[in-house]
Amino acid sequence: MKRNEYVRSNEGYSVMNIPILFVLGCFILLILTMSFTGAAVVALPISATIAILLSRETDYFGLLLCVLIPLSFSYYYQVGQVPGIVLTTRLGLLGLFLVIGFKGRRIKSEYELITWILVAFFISAAGGSYAYSMFPQISGLKLLFCGLFFLGLIVCTRSSAEFPFVLFSIILGIIFTSLVVYLISPNIGYAFFQDFRAGGVELGKYSGILNHPQLLACLLAVNLPLMLFTYLTKKGFLSNIALAGIIGVGLMILISSSRTGLLTATITTISTVFLINRFSRSQMIKNRIRLVMVVACFVFTGLLAFSMEGLKVFIFKTQDIEAGISLSGRDEIVAASWQGFLASPAFGNGFQVPSDFTEHGSEGFGITSDNTTIEKCFFVTMLLEETGLIGTILFLGVIVWLMRYWYKKRAFVALAALVGLLTINLGESCILSPSSIGGLCWLSIFAAHNLRLTEDFVHS
Repeated sequence: MKRNEYVRSNEGYSVMNIPILFVLGCFILLILTMSFTGAAVVALPISATIAILLSRETDYFGLLLCVLIPLSFSYYYQVGQVPGIVLTTRLGLLGLFLVIGFKGRRIKSEYELITWILVAFFISAAGGSYAYSMFPQISGLKLLFCGLFFLGLIVCTRSSAEFPFVLFSIILGIIFTSLVVYLISPNIGYAFFQDFRAGGVELGKYSGILNHPQLLACLLAVNLPLMLFTYLTKKGFLSNIALAGIIGVGLMILISSSRTGLLTATITTISTVFLINRFSRSQMIKNRIRLVMVVACFVFTGLLAFSMEGLKVFIFKTQDIEAGISLSGRDEIVAASWQGFLASPAFGNGFQVPSDFTEHGSEGFGITSDNTTIEKCFFVTMLLEETGLIGTILFLGVIVWLMRYWYKKRAFVALAALVGLLTINLGESCILSPSSIGGLCWLSIFAAHNLRLTEDFVHS
């Protein structure tokens, strides 16, 4: 590929400037309108649905994220707390999967193999849930929705665009509006309801326009590879606004006080930079990678030099440093899940429901509630307890296949984002929760599956 061909290929992305600004502007306007009336939130999924129905080929995954993310807006809007809205959103999401799949029905799927592995996984999990679940009906409903969600992801890959401009714009919108809210009224959202001092006084637990600091930090961390890729490989407007997004992600993670978000952002940054640096010979990309690494080193050194005590509190999650790091009960939950696995090692004891070994409360856990995720922390022990050894091997096989395939395809954004999702699930098991952060992350990952480091970026 000659240099002039590279330039023409890169300039082709300039046509994305107007759509990105349009989506970003509409999203910011929506958030501004919602500050006066929460009912305006319906404009986002309705607009996304219309765009899906009318478009022949676009960033479908970004539009699907627009349908799902209102459930995760600030508790100030209370959208995710209404069972009817949650159920309607889930059914609408599945319906849109069908629409997109119908549009791409003539295109052969590149993920045919893992489709069958996933089918085997859900059949195995269904058998275990039917035989051993404390709440078999709830397990069955969750399996049905989760299975259709994952199959929908694969179906939609046949029609997805290369650059996920809608996702890119929405993530930028979350970053910029959250920063503005922090400067104007930092006690909005989760922090206000859980600890009114957190946002304004202690500079911790800030959730921006989303309903939980962990959600804000982790969603941004999973999408950090998209920002990095855009900054490193594009020129002009796209590169500059991506750089602003990268800076915003760093600030949001610091003021969210999310250890998981910080760890995920670190892992996704290292993964993205390493993969792009290894396969690209473009001098422009090499120079920008050096700049990113130098700035990251300066920031880390600055944190160590000027705020060592604050950094310790951030990591240890306690003012009593001598007491050691706080795991917030994760070690006990993981141990309980392991005991649950030993009790039913082959097929598990029920998909996404409590067991005799983990806290179960009542049958209030339901398919229409936003509180349906049973927090079991480490995703491997969660898989072992809920789906047994057979289900765990099948699901991890899907993950390994995706990682190997995206590596060969040079879809490094999707690969690094998947690594980020796995990092999140070391302490927050959301990988099988399609309507919470898990669903948002999976949509973000598959939105970038066609974004590749092609030969356009290999030669300078």
